[in-house]
Amino acid sequence: MDKPSLAPIETLAMSIYPPSAYPPPAFFESSSVIYPAIVIPAKRTGEIQKLLKDLVFQEPKRKSVYPVEEGRDYLADDVTNSGEKYDPGKERKLVLIRLGDENKEQTSGKDPTGTDEQYSSLQEDGAVNTVESDPVFQDPRLLSLLASAEVTASGSSSSTCPHGRRYIRESWVRLPTSPYSLLTVDQVLRRLLPTANHDVCQSDTENNLIDEVPSSFEIAGHIAHVNLRSESLPYKYLIGKAILDKNPRIRVVVNKVGNIENEFRTFPMEIIAGEGLDLEVLERLCVGQTVEDAAVGMFAIDANADPGMKIQFKIGRQHQSLMEVELKEHGCRFKLDFASVYWNSRLQGEHWRLVQYIVRKAEDSRNTRSTGNEKDCTTKQKKCIVADAMAGVGPFAIPLTSANAPHFHRTPIVCHANDLNPVSYKYLQTNAKINKCFADRLLTYNLDAREFIHKMNKDQVEVDHFIMNLPQMAPEFLDSFRGWTFRDTSSRPIVHVHCFDEKARTPEDTIRIETNVLLRCEKALGVSGLFGSIGI
Repeated sequence: MDKPSLAPIETLAMSIYPPSAYPPPAFFESSSVIYPAIVIPAKRTGEIQKLLKDLVFQEPKRKSVYPVEEGRDYLADDVTNSGEKYDPGKERKLVLIRLGDENKEQTSGKDPTGTDEQYSSLQEDGAVNTVESDPVFQDPRLLSLLASAEVTASGSSSSTCPHGRRYIRESWVRLPTSPYSLLTVDQVLRRLLPTANHDVCQSDTENNLIDEVPSSFEIAGHIAHVNLRSESLPYKYLIGKAILDKNPRIRVVVNKVGNIENEFRTFPMEIIAGEGLDLEVLERLCVGQTVEDAAVGMFAIDANADPGMKIQFKIGRQHQSLMEVELKEHGCRFKLDFASVYWNSRLQGEHWRLVQYIVRKAEDSRNTRSTGNEKDCTTKQKKCIVADAMAGVGPFAIPLTSANAPHFHRTPIVCHANDLNPVSYKYLQTNAKINKCFADRLLTYNLDAREFIHKMNKDQVEVDHFIMNLPQMAPEFLDSFRGWTFRDTSSRPIVHVHCFDEKARTPEDTIRIETNVLLRCEKALGVSGLFGSIGI
């Protein structure tokens, strides 16, 4: 059976596929297998499944019971004949295992669905003949069940099966070898998008081929976040639909449409699937229809933009409740506005690593305090002190100070947590309450990071660990430590600086990138050769 394909992108008025272009499940199901089955009364489904337990088709996440099919299990006349009153809803089709030849894919030839003229027309397909003679029908339990079924009498006022047929009878069903319901997002997109190895949709020219299937995404609560390349943008609504279909807990899919440019580390996003997206208006815009200004709403239209960028559904204030998520990370609960604060679920491993490192250092300090050898937490302090200069909603500060944390009683830690973003500051305080971070353990600030660092020094807070998690420019904030004074020169803080650079592809790249980061740190500190002199 020929499968439909996407229309050539050149034929699209706005160079974007509308959500309605998403193909039906059959588009993704490349082959099928015919299985033996029996038609049974719906009310006896549970009883017969139990009786034939080891003969019933069983595969993970796949059904074994289906509705009966017109042309295969009954005729249209059976329903329209007012004298018989046959109701197909009172029957079910129970799929059985195949005990004969190994399942063979049926990808060509006629798909026998029967006709309204003769049930016997089904026998024209050789594959069906093979299935109907499958040894499974010779099982004594099944033979007894079929033999006990009565034939419907003529003139019955209400019938659970077609006139002249048995209440329980042989049948068959065609099931896909890889049903759409079991395909992953990656498998769906590989069959849908025009990649170099694509063998389903050949509508696009080589110039429109996608180098990398955009099947990776971040999940934050009920939000899926993608960062699509320009080559994938014409398919963004189809990609969003695939992610939504394959992740039932996801309510909305968003795409990043710009870089982190503001001081709050947030970036503009658009909704590409799910709640909040006006599908009716979107469909009209995608085909180039004029839409009145009142209906356009949050859609940004630019007919001169690059393909895939001509239509964008921007996230606005009215989506605040939709963008607010609650998620869990390492035993802590976090509430946040995904559109207004910085959060990256892929950093949870780093969050946990650094929290564990600080806790371990604090525990070692308490165990060795009497010797005076440990410098991470000084002998003058009963608690280890952490200052998080760019704390966000608290991925470090909350697990360090939560009363639910295993170390809370045995290793007291005090954290001064700061963030410039007032929305992050609000959620930091909210998360402190949710996770029982008491005021004597977690102190919150809404300051510029440099001002916060200076305040720690001015207030003579003897910090053991500074956390600077602003990957784009954290090294440059090290200039805040110039002129820093210490009451105890034997105890200086460890400064954890997070940053990123280009991806290293060779060992030489790694050395060059690491050297560049160290040079940035030295420049901010106003020193030269510092890290080389201490062996870093």
